[in-house]
Amino acid sequence: MNAEWTSMNPTQPPVRRPYQFPVELKGEPSATFAGFYYPAEVKRRGILQVLVHGNSYDHRYWDAGTVNGTSYSYIDYMTIRGFDILAIDLPGVGASSKPNGYAFSLEGVGRALSALIQSLRRTDSVLQQKFDHITSIGHSMGSSIGVFAEGNWPAADSLVVTATGYYRGRTASGWPPGTREKLLETDYALVPPELRLGFYHQPSADPEVIAYDNAVLRTPAPSGLWSDCITLRDDPRNGAADVTCPVYVQLGQYDPIMLGEYAEQERNSYSSASKVFIDTLPEMGHSFNLHLNRELSWEGICGYYD
Repeated sequence: MNAEWTSMNPTQPPVRRPYQFPVELKGEPSATFAGFYYPAEVKRRGILQVLVHGNSYDHRYWDAGTVNGTSYSYIDYMTIRGFDILAIDLPGVGASSKPNGYAFSLEGVGRALSALIQSLRRTDSVLQQKFDHITSIGHSMGSSIGVFAEGNWPAADSLVVTATGYYRGRTASGWPPGTREKLLETDYALVPPELRLGFYHQPSADPEVIAYDNAVLRTPAPSGLWSDCITLRDDPRNGAADVTCPVYVQLGQYDPIMLGEYAEQERNSYSSASKVFIDTLPEMGHSFNLHLNRELSWEGICGYYD
């Protein structure tokens, strides 16, 4: 089965027909989540990056298109450098199945992510490619899921964590009191545009990108999964201390979720990892890929393999 291009809206990036992967949900025996495969455009490195988006996004966070003549596509950047990409829509999001949003649990989604990565090692995998190295790469809530999955059901060869952290001494999150609790009263929570302004360090962002983000990329998230991830960061069973593969962490200097100033303290969260690399990205907010200086993140991830 080959991925195919669907019809394309000129204001949005092209979207490939998704592969569907199973996820276990109570009362939903046929639930799936989607993955979009982007093959390397030059000589393949044999490295697959499995990309997991954060809250209020789907896989397009990694392939956000062009605004004012500037490309915001992480996927384009990596595929022209020889990486294969599988960008997933978390269960309940985008092209994935959408049962009741309270049916999703972190454990079910984490198991499904690890099972997916394991399946891609088989020679008869759905992608019909051999990979020498598979990296799980997450943003924000997607990073939390990736860490939890790798700590509990190891599957990846390496782990990249962006825009989140576990250091207990961090400042309180940037969410106004009671805001998340109100959003989680419905089974799919949609963060309002005014709150998503906090995803940006605005001196490092194009206002038209912020407007595009809210108009095109903003996506509801299943409340059960988001709720689990909120409590996860302060849970000693969050998985970080049990990850044994190499870990690369990127923190934004002005990210209200996890400030870059805590980089060295964050290193201690991964006490069992074979190697830990931590970078603070200057002048960066939360949604790294949508900032003017986004390539600081991309170059760091590319260089991580060298």
